[in-house]
Amino acid sequence: MYNKLNLISISYMIGFIGDILLQILINIFNMGGTTGWGLKSYFKQHGTNESPFIAGGMMALFYIIYYYLINIPFNYLYLSIYGIIIDYIFRKMMLFPSLKGYYNNLNYFWSGFWAAIPMIIPLFIYNQIN
Repeated sequence: MYNKLNLISISYMIGFIGDILLQILINIFNMGGTTGWGLKSYFKQHGTNESPFIAGGMMALFYIIYYYLINIPFNYLYLSIYGIIIDYIFRKMMLFPSLKGYYNNLNYFWSGFWAAIPMIIPLFIYNQIN
């Protein structure tokens, strides 16, 4: 049985740290071209300091929903599919209008791929710790 609080905490930290690393890649190393994969406008709107908290909170919320509402087994495949579904919902419903540039820059495959990766990292870290 997984420790719920540990998994949710790890997911928050992954979102927080991942956002900071993404900002470094885009703003310091100029990866993703002139638009930074469409994320420069997102970071400009939400700010360098605010966006890691948004990303961390969203990751924690996704894990809370998965753990308490969906309540299916924790494994890498299910978490990957869950991340892809979340990405699809965010893309179609444009829940974060500030991510429009990102969705315009990446096709369905790549945005789904990059949504699945952060969903499996917390479970991987949790398994390595335990």
